[in-house]
Amino acid sequence: MTFPRMTGLSAFLVSAAMLPLVVQAQTYPPPAYQGGVPSQSQTQIDGSAPVQGAQAQQAPQVSPQVRADTERAMHYPLPPDFMTRAAATIAELQARNIQPPNSHGTSLGDTIRQISQVPGLAPVLQSHGFTPETFVMGMTAFGMTLAASNGQLPTGMPSPNPSNVALFKAQPGQVTALMQAMGNPPH
Repeated sequence: MTFPRMTGLSAFLVSAAMLPLVVQAQTYPPPAYQGGVPSQSQTQIDGSAPVQGAQAQQAPQVSPQVRADTERAMHYPLPPDFMTRAAATIAELQARNIQPPNSHGTSLGDTIRQISQVPGLAPVLQSHGFTPETFVMGMTAFGMTLAASNGQLPTGMPSPNPSNVALFKAQPGQVTALMQAMGNPPH
């Protein structure tokens, strides 16, 4: 199962933990073989053949903070109604013209703190059952699970939470709906 790639508002919503990893990974040449054995991504989650080439790459050198944020996000469990509530939250944020801060290059903790300080954002989150932390963590887990399902994470990165993978497979329409709410309709 392949899902659409993220753009627009989703660049923020996926959070800082994933973006440095993907950007850094794209600066390394893709190894076709490691020690004479074809390389395989540990993040392949849909049973399809491993992604080769530019998308299946060596794990880049990452800071301990980025590594810890990645582990935290990949293990974060999404509640069964997450995608429905997140799509409604994003729609309301857009309707109210509330723009989250640019979190590119910041830690998850810093992103959560920045979100907490945006005027009007916390009440919208609360009305949909989120705190700044659960929203940022959920969106990051969603984005990283999506990236893993598309083979966009470098080799050696942790696999997504199995319950999140099962949720994606059980609710593909909700994945698409959340992507559409984020401004990225499926292709």
